[in-house]
Amino acid sequence: MKKIIILSMLMLLGVGVRAADYGYLVFTLSDGTTKSITSTGVNITFADGKLTATAGTETVAVELASLTKMEFSNDGTTGISSVNCDFEAAEGTEIYDVNGRRMPSGSNLQRGVYIIKSNGKTTKVQVK
Repeated sequence: MKKIIILSMLMLLGVGVRAADYGYLVFTLSDGTTKSITSTGVNITFADGKLTATAGTETVAVELASLTKMEFSNDGTTGISSVNCDFEAAEGTEIYDVNGRRMPSGSNLQRGVYIIKSNGKTTKVQVK
């Protein structure tokens, strides 16, 4: 009996160590959308049919009935599955942030997601 308890504790310890290696906790909902929160210091509570995850000032609330998957990941969810950055910045290139504000030309972009309009194409770009 003691061996089973010790083995169980070691397995739980191993799971805790593995979870610390990931940057995000990602929730997949039944409609296919995802929500994520940083995994550092995450606290999960359950109340009134909802799962609430809190990490620092971030909070994600999910209805348990719509939750299909919960996993640790190193990729945050941005809604962008892939990025091709094969354009050349031509004259007239416009860069906007996700709030629709136009960025000054030639500016160094901070981390985030941007929309770039150039040569008749519109592209989403994530700056890491």
